[in-house]
Amino acid sequence: MFLDLFKKKKEEETASEQEPVFFISSPMVWSAHVESYLEEKGIPYLKQGRRGAALAVELGATQEIYDYYIPSEAVESAMEEIDELKQLVHFE
Repeated sequence: MFLDLFKKKKEEETASEQEPVFFISSPMVWSAHVESYLEEKGIPYLKQGRRGAALAVELGATQEIYDYYIPSEAVESAMEEIDELKQLVHFE
Protein backbone atom coordinates (compact mmCIF):
# COMPACT_ATOMS: atom_id res chain seq x y z
CA MET A 1 0.00 0.00 0.00
CA PHE A 2 2.77 2.44 0.89
CA LEU A 3 4.51 1.67 -2.39
CA ASP A 4 1.32 2.44 -4.30
CA LEU A 5 1.13 5.89 -2.66
CA PHE A 6 4.78 6.55 -3.45
CA LYS A 7 4.31 5.47 -7.07
CA LYS A 8 1.22 7.70 -7.45
CA LYS A 9 3.10 10.71 -6.03
CA LYS A 10 6.02 10.09 -8.40
CA GLU A 11 3.62 9.93 -11.38
CA GLU A 12 2.06 13.27 -10.33
CA GLU A 13 5.50 14.91 -10.10
CA THR A 14 6.44 13.61 -13.54
CA ALA A 15 3.17 14.85 -15.04
CA SER A 16 3.62 18.35 -13.58
CA GLU A 17 7.18 18.53 -14.99
CA GLN A 18 5.80 17.80 -18.46
CA GLU A 19 3.06 20.44 -18.38
CA PRO A 20 3.46 23.21 -20.94
CA VAL A 21 4.72 26.57 -19.67
CA PHE A 22 3.47 29.93 -20.96
CA PHE A 23 6.14 31.52 -23.17
CA ILE A 24 4.79 34.59 -24.99
CA SER A 25 1.66 36.17 -26.49
CA SER A 26 1.62 37.56 -29.99
CA PRO A 27 -0.89 39.21 -32.30
CA MET A 28 -1.70 37.12 -35.37
CA VAL A 29 0.28 39.49 -37.58
CA TRP A 30 3.52 38.68 -35.72
CA SER A 31 2.82 35.04 -34.84
CA ALA A 32 4.88 33.71 -37.75
CA HIS A 33 7.97 35.31 -36.18
CA VAL A 34 7.36 33.53 -32.88
CA GLU A 35 6.81 30.21 -34.64
CA SER A 36 9.94 30.68 -36.75
CA TYR A 37 11.99 31.51 -33.62
CA LEU A 38 10.80 28.39 -31.80
CA GLU A 39 11.25 26.15 -34.85
CA GLU A 40 14.82 27.42 -35.40
CA LYS A 41 15.64 26.46 -31.82
CA GLY A 42 13.93 23.09 -32.25
CA ILE A 43 11.43 23.82 -29.47
CA PRO A 44 7.98 22.25 -29.79
CA TYR A 45 5.12 24.60 -28.99
CA LEU A 46 1.40 24.77 -28.44
CA LYS A 47 -0.42 27.75 -29.96
CA GLN A 48 -3.75 28.74 -28.48
CA GLY A 49 -5.98 31.56 -29.73
CA ARG A 50 -7.67 33.76 -27.15
CA ARG A 51 -10.80 34.86 -28.98
CA GLY A 52 -12.18 31.68 -30.50
CA ALA A 53 -13.48 30.98 -33.98
CA ALA A 54 -16.72 32.98 -33.76
CA LEU A 55 -15.02 36.21 -32.72
CA ALA A 56 -12.23 35.67 -35.23
CA VAL A 57 -14.86 35.47 -37.99
CA GLU A 58 -16.73 38.51 -36.66
CA LEU A 59 -13.69 40.73 -35.98
CA GLY A 60 -11.35 39.32 -38.59
CA ALA A 61 -8.46 36.93 -38.17
CA THR A 62 -5.94 39.76 -37.83
CA GLN A 63 -7.46 40.67 -34.46
CA GLU A 64 -6.56 37.29 -32.93
CA ILE A 65 -3.91 37.03 -30.23
CA TYR A 66 -2.10 33.75 -29.74
CA ASP A 67 -0.57 32.44 -26.53
CA TYR A 68 2.42 30.15 -26.98
CA TYR A 69 3.28 27.36 -24.55
CA ILE A 70 6.50 25.34 -24.53
CA PRO A 71 7.78 22.33 -22.55
CA SER A 72 9.24 23.26 -19.17
CA GLU A 73 12.59 21.71 -20.05
CA ALA A 74 12.91 24.06 -23.06
CA VAL A 75 12.40 27.31 -21.12
CA GLU A 76 16.10 28.02 -20.60
CA SER A 77 16.88 27.60 -24.28
CA ALA A 78 13.90 29.72 -25.34
CA MET A 79 14.80 32.58 -22.98
CA GLU A 80 18.26 33.12 -24.54
CA GLU A 81 17.09 35.72 -27.06
CA ILE A 82 13.63 36.55 -25.70
CA ASP A 83 14.27 40.31 -25.59
CA GLU A 84 14.91 40.40 -29.32
CA LEU A 85 11.74 38.42 -29.97
CA LYS A 86 9.67 40.71 -27.71
CA GLN A 87 10.87 43.75 -29.65
CA LEU A 88 10.01 42.03 -32.91
CA VAL A 89 6.42 41.25 -31.87
CA HIS A 90 6.02 44.63 -30.10
CA PHE A 91 5.80 43.27 -26.56
CA GLU A 92 8.39 45.34 -24.69
